[in-house]
Amino acid sequence: MNPNPLAKHFRQPKIYLSLPSGGKFYSEGTLTGDPNSLPVFGMTAMDEILLKTPDGLFTGESVVQVIKSCIPAINDPWEMPTIDLDSVLIAIRIATYGGKMPMSYKCNKCKEDNHIDLDLSNTLDYYSSLTYEDYVFLDPLKINLRPLSYREQTEAARKQYEYERLLTRSYSEMSEEEKNDNINSILKQLSELTSNTYKKCIDSVEADDTMVDNAQQITEWIQNSDALFFDTIKAQLEKLSKEWRLQDQKSICGNCETENTIKINLDYSSFFVRNS
Repeated sequence: MNPNPLAKHFRQPKIYLSLPSGGKFYSEGTLTGDPNSLPVFGMTAMDEILLKTPDGLFTGESVVQVIKSCIPAINDPWEMPTIDLDSVLIAIRIATYGGKMPMSYKCNKCKEDNHIDLDLSNTLDYYSSLTYEDYVFLDPLKINLRPLSYREQTEAARKQYEYERLLTRSYSEMSEEEKNDNINSILKQLSELTSNTYKKCIDSVEADDTMVDNAQQITEWIQNSDALFFDTIKAQLEKLSKEWRLQDQKSICGNCETENTIKINLDYSSFFVRNS
């Protein structure tokens, strides 16, 4: 086959991304190249369409396909640790539309509309400055932690959505007792989902010079331990979750000079829109 004369006009990397994880937590074969310098391509027209497909966004498939397209060094985005997810998506947006993201907000005090350009490079710098504290000591044990994969996070979010939707359904044909039993059952399932999600973040436990990484044995240990043990692990995971999320931004109102706190919206259907 003759070479395509337009090949030299194909997409080229726009930026290079250093993964906050440093390549840790990727299973063999899911990542190639230097995790501290991954080439990032801008989105194609098809990628933009994928991010406007509700079903694909709900299942996570659209995000996976866009990551494969724009950062081909991530061979299996489903297995990507979630601590890299925001940085990956922000890098793709920068490569596609540039480093500034226009935002609007209404001042909390004077209600004046304000328009700012958010520097997404600063957000990438924030993630690069973080360290994932992947262990916690519970004398005499050392519990090694890991972030969820994108697949695990997506599945948990989908189940949570389904349970919450069940809570809002009509109970008009049920008696009060049946209604309460049904709601309590769903709430119990929600609680178990949250607990199981935390358990998945326990990679292994070091005890008595032995490394235990069998999920069933770890679960059995948790079920037969004082609540304080699991509460301590949960507190560490919640601390990490808070650190590894998009941080609120500060902005001074141009009208009354009041400082406002702005939340960055990483809803894919609105985050990946062309700058006006």
